[in-house]
Amino acid sequence: MAETINKNKKLLLIDDEKNLLRVVSLNLAKRGFSVNTSLSAEEGLKLFYNNSYDVIICDLRLSGMSGIELLTKVRNADKDGNKNTVFIVITAFGTIKQAVEAIKLGADDFISKPVDISSLVENIDLALRRRNYAKINDFELQKDFDLNGNIFKDFIFKSPQMKEIFNEVALTSKSASNVLITGETGTGKEVLAKVIHILSERNGEFIPINLSAIPEGLMESELFGYEKGAFTGAVSNRKGKLETANGGTLFLDEIADMPLPMQVKLLRVIQDKEFSRLGSNEKIKLNAKIISATNIPLENAVIEKKFREDLFYRINVLHFKIPPLRERKEDIIPLANFFVKKYCVINKKNISAITDSAINLLKNYTFPGNTRELENIIERAVVVSTSDSIMPVHLPKTLAADGGGEAEKFRYTGAASENDDNKININLDGVEMELIKNALEKNNYNQTRTAAVLGITRKRLITKIKKYNLFSDK
Repeated sequence: MAETINKNKKLLLIDDEKNLLRVVSLNLAKRGFSVNTSLSAEEGLKLFYNNSYDVIICDLRLSGMSGIELLTKVRNADKDGNKNTVFIVITAFGTIKQAVEAIKLGADDFISKPVDISSLVENIDLALRRRNYAKINDFELQKDFDLNGNIFKDFIFKSPQMKEIFNEVALTSKSASNVLITGETGTGKEVLAKVIHILSERNGEFIPINLSAIPEGLMESELFGYEKGAFTGAVSNRKGKLETANGGTLFLDEIADMPLPMQVKLLRVIQDKEFSRLGSNEKIKLNAKIISATNIPLENAVIEKKFREDLFYRINVLHFKIPPLRERKEDIIPLANFFVKKYCVINKKNISAITDSAINLLKNYTFPGNTRELENIIERAVVVSTSDSIMPVHLPKTLAADGGGEAEKFRYTGAASENDDNKININLDGVEMELIKNALEKNNYNQTRTAAVLGITRKRLITKIKKYNLFSDK
């Protein structure tokens, strides 16, 4: 862990449990904090008004004034006096919902009882870094990813929305807190999860599991693993995803599709930080960062009783919502250029540019399939291109229908725009044949799937197959 910035910080600890106050304050003092304690929010508020504290840690449930009421008064004082105090709430299992509400009201984080001192210090360090973000030199962030070039691994962005998400990711990635990523299908939730894993500097692997692809009867053994003889067919011991991810990150994709009985078991694992393989009573400690993702609003699933409320609050400590591509059009061209380079390498092509007219079509398209759809479009464009540029003729007709008629005019006349700087006469039949042949091969000559990929009817596809004699040799 990075060297802490918390030494010599003034901290106020508020709880009505005398033993907790004594133990936690002693441990924090050993780590260099200057600690004051209080048994009530009323007394704590007086201390706050008369002193300057860097951090306040307060239990939510107190006799008299509650932790939420104290938080509100502290935040109002912060606005007036610009104290900018870090506020962390302490919660028992039954008050997690209130803890999340407290974060919405301005709390920086929450910790669960019993209090783990190492995790608490880590959370304080993280919260202080967030509070001091304006003072952090951009260079510190650029060591982790390029804020100006906006490229980190496969996650490419230029929009202010994505830059804001990445700033927060950089500051929170080393936290042990659970993460929820939401966004439409194809926005890049798994890629963002991988970035969080990389920046977390955990030694273990990134273990993804798509919960929607696992039959309900197999989900428990996939997550927990099993011992030999645990059930019919269990001929040897097997690690589950939870155990494999220890030391690393477990990515639970499509978390909304987890059946309710499994939600109960996952909640217990997250709460107790331990689990057992099927057929075994031996407890295995959980040491994995858990990142969940979904493309549906989990709040609605909770209201409809399809997703447990207590599990929702457990996995939704840090939340990143990726906007759809249509709301961050600045990202379209950087992504497109990245995919051109990627598929030129795969297909051994030498394409150096996307023409201005093609760029205009891409910018004006709404991309209902988001980044995944853009990648598919560029992959096909690279495959069918016979020149050193991607031009409107290489793009699907859907782009022209959505963004204007320029591509359709170009497609049927074969005339390049003056902005294209390309005077090559294009053999449209040859381009079309190559496109259809490639799509057929990629889909094992399944006509229904191929027609869907190409955006045409199956009847029209059959006509083209006959025209170009593209029947399978099998």
